Amino acid sequence: MIVINEESQRWLRELARFSSIKNVLFLYGNTYDLVSFPVQGEGEEEPRWSESDLPGFLRRWLMGLKYEIVGWADPLEDLSFLTPEMEALFDKVLRGTGACADPEEQADRHPQLEAGRSLGTPDQKGAAARMADRVRGIRPRPVDWDTVIHRIGIALQNPQVPCAFIVDFASRLTSTPDRMPRDERMLLTRMLKASLASREVVREKGRWNNLLILICEKLNDLPAFLYLNNPRARSIHVEPPDRDERARFITRYYRYFYGAPRGDSAPAAPTAVVSDFVDFTEGLSNYEMRSLLSLSMRERIPVVDELTGVSNVRRISEMYKYGVTVSEWDQMDPKRLSNAEDFVRGRIKGQEAAVARVLDIVKRAKIGIAAGDTKRTNRPRGVLFFAGPTGVGKTEMAKALAELLFGREERLIRFDMSEYSVQQADQRLLGAPPGYIGYEEGGQLTNAVKKNPFSVLLFDEIEKAHPSIFDKFLQILDDGRITDSKGDTVYFSECIIIFTSNLGTVARTEETGSKVLVTPEMPYPQMRGVVLDAIRDHFNFTLGRPEILNRFGDNFVVFDFIKPPLDEQIVDLLLSKLDKATRETRKTPVVLDPPAREKLVALAREQLHHGGRGIRNAVDATLINPLSRYLFDNNVEMGRRVRVLDLLVHGEETGTRVELVVRVEDP
Repeated sequence: MIVINEESQRWLRELARFSSIKNVLFLYGNTYDLVSFPVQGEGEEEPRWSESDLPGFLRRWLMGLKYEIVGWADPLEDLSFLTPEMEALFDKVLRGTGACADPEEQADRHPQLEAGRSLGTPDQKGAAARMADRVRGIRPRPVDWDTVIHRIGIALQNPQVPCAFIVDFASRLTSTPDRMPRDERMLLTRMLKASLASREVVREKGRWNNLLILICEKLNDLPAFLYLNNPRARSIHVEPPDRDERARFITRYYRYFYGAPRGDSAPAAPTAVVSDFVDFTEGLSNYEMRSLLSLSMRERIPVVDELTGVSNVRRISEMYKYGVTVSEWDQMDPKRLSNAEDFVRGRIKGQEAAVARVLDIVKRAKIGIAAGDTKRTNRPRGVLFFAGPTGVGKTEMAKALAELLFGREERLIRFDMSEYSVQQADQRLLGAPPGYIGYEEGGQLTNAVKKNPFSVLLFDEIEKAHPSIFDKFLQILDDGRITDSKGDTVYFSECIIIFTSNLGTVARTEETGSKVLVTPEMPYPQMRGVVLDAIRDHFNFTLGRPEILNRFGDNFVVFDFIKPPLDEQIVDLLLSKLDKATRETRKTPVVLDPPAREKLVALAREQLHHGGRGIRNAVDATLINPLSRYLFDNNVEMGRRVRVLDLLVHGEETGTRVELVVRVEDP
């Protein structure tokens, strides 16, 4: 019989405890998975572990508790019983003639219990008849659920024969729980009434609660009136396999992985394999862990490398999770990473403290270690929080990081969080629920990570996001995974996640509307302190979510104001990009003489309060636009060199604010 003990999962222990106290149980969560449970036969000293689907487990467990009637139904299948004798007893109960049987006779009435045969399927005659109907093309009659619930309600009220009923796929009994048509609402009200009228069966040798068990995907698939404020109901979350469960799985099935020793005398799973399996299968179901076994055999990947003796569990699990055979982190160009500092400093001018912190994150992400972990787990490769004034290089740093790590800026996936400021904005990120607009498209974030699991994710201006979205970020930062609206698990463990914020630079006031908190004249340590204090206040007091602040840890990177002579360096950087672009598109080099450059720097410096973005805008307005106008109006041939001798500034009131003095030369 099934023995639920301290080694069983928490939800199983909860099920065993409350089945004798409550009359209706709601099982939700990981309900489509296999259930692993201990079984101990007569004369056996130690329990052995078995597996079954959830309805099959419940039938077997309830029979072991000496319930004399165990029935089950779902939206497509009418009420069924294990044996014809059990169905006959049910009919007697409905007629009010149910006999009070001694539970010790249970084994005689259902001998397959003691014989150890599976109780996971209905009686063979009924199943065979239904299969024959399908083969002949006879469609099953729709289930009359009003009648099913009425009959179950009568049985639950009987005080003589212990009865338990399982309703599988209960989520499919309703279309939408908050907008049910009248017939659905009446059906579920009848179910509630039946559960409230359920009786207890008391005999000399035992007591039983007549039970109704509903299996659903999510608890809120059913209307709240079924379980809220219902003293006779208990909701139990069926969890994925925990660490002990995963350790038992690999210990039990190790020999079936490719390359593992076979036979009764084969050694047990090595400690390193068990440890890796427990760590890298976090969040996987029993079915998914079996898929790892199948993948190992199909792809001929030994669970332990034959040459090095190193565990291959991580490789197998990543193939399953990401659908890739090679980690891009392992394939990164060593030369590109060895020149990381020069590369980043070439893109980001100044910001010494920020560059140093980012390079540390890059190195740690490549090595793949984290404090408190004996090995790399499912959490993201790196998390950064960029703060500071606008236009100082936060977004540019994220682009540079994406190009450094993965070779292309396009590997940066950017989300402007001002677009996610309304309630239920998380549906845009993760996908709308079934039945809602946008369900088929899925979530923007989850779709992007599914398509490219090796990415840099940028959540820009995070303070503008709706507070409900932070619950999702908590799960991503903690677990490295999240389940989208379609039930698919999306993994973030190969991503670097960057948040940006302008908190601490400007504050709102009732008198003036806004107040500048930091200025370019401030020393960097003072400015950094003001910004970090504002960030802490926002999460601790404005949002009231200090746990979110804790997840960011010490990964705050505060960018300084751009100050002279950094503005000149940025202008020179933009000029080099301009020259490169015109060479590639028109084979036309562009050169600025010193007078023109000096005026350009002076014009850019006027926009320095807008940061690097202001400098770029100034270069666009005073050089790029006039240059494009000159090339077009004068029909400059491709391949000629364009030398800008001077910039003539006419003022804002004229049609052309800036005019270039240009000489076209042969290359």
